[in-house]
Amino acid sequence: MFTVGEFSRIARVSKRLLRYYDQIGLFKPAHSDTRTGRRSYRADQLPALNRILALKDLGLSLAEVRRLLDERIGVAALHDLLQERKTEIERLIESEAQRLRRIEARLEAIRESESGRPLHVVVKPLAEQAVLGVRVTVASFDEGLAVLLRIRAQLPEDRQHGLCYCICHAAHESHRTLDLELGCHTSTLRQAALELPDGLRLLPRLLPAVDAAATTVVRGPLERIILGYGQIGEWAERNGYRTLEGAREVSLHLPVEPGAVDYLTEIQQPVEQVAANNSRKPRRRRNVDA
Repeated sequence: MFTVGEFSRIARVSKRLLRYYDQIGLFKPAHSDTRTGRRSYRADQLPALNRILALKDLGLSLAEVRRLLDERIGVAALHDLLQERKTEIERLIESEAQRLRRIEARLEAIRESESGRPLHVVVKPLAEQAVLGVRVTVASFDEGLAVLLRIRAQLPEDRQHGLCYCICHAAHESHRTLDLELGCHTSTLRQAALELPDGLRLLPRLLPAVDAAATTVVRGPLERIILGYGQIGEWAERNGYRTLEGAREVSLHLPVEPGAVDYLTEIQQPVEQVAANNSRKPRRRRNVDA
């Protein structure tokens, strides 16, 4: 037999919690001395306590815990409940991690805007480009990147398929729905539709030529893309340009490092000059990583 203090150390819970569970009849000691008030516990009570604590960690109320205990929920059912809750927590952690990365990117964008740092933007024409792509709706840019990596991994090993690209057709402010076109450049205009092993069907099409695109390169996870668009926006305002629809993001290097710190993306933002007479057209120069 263990005293309350000994059992609390073994079970890794407080003595106060054990006393409270005893008071409400949820978890009774193996023996209570009515004369001295001493409570004693046995080692074989640990599974029952662990079951209560596991159900509490699922987010259940004490009333719900009591009901499930009364129904004598089996180990397999408890395992399924815990696994489901574990998956929910993992999704929540990832969602919060994405939100933290977005906040960090916004803070970095503010610092860069206020620093007076040179804008690494290059204007260049974009030739007509044959691509194979698929239109998907995803919950986050990370989910979109996962689809892009699946596409890259499943493409036949030949020289017809080039860099991967992404076009964001619509994004809601809640960051919960993204309408993306994902795929890869191809070397031929006669490429047929491609069925990938996991069921994705890539369709051929031509990305139209663009007379002028303001481009910059961003290194790091997708949340940092806003830094590149911010630089292009600032550059456009300074130089008398306006941005147009049809921005593309070309993956110069797909990520292999944790956190996608090695991801390299070129933003290609179509632009047109607003007042050529009053604005100095910048000279072209080599691109520099943002």
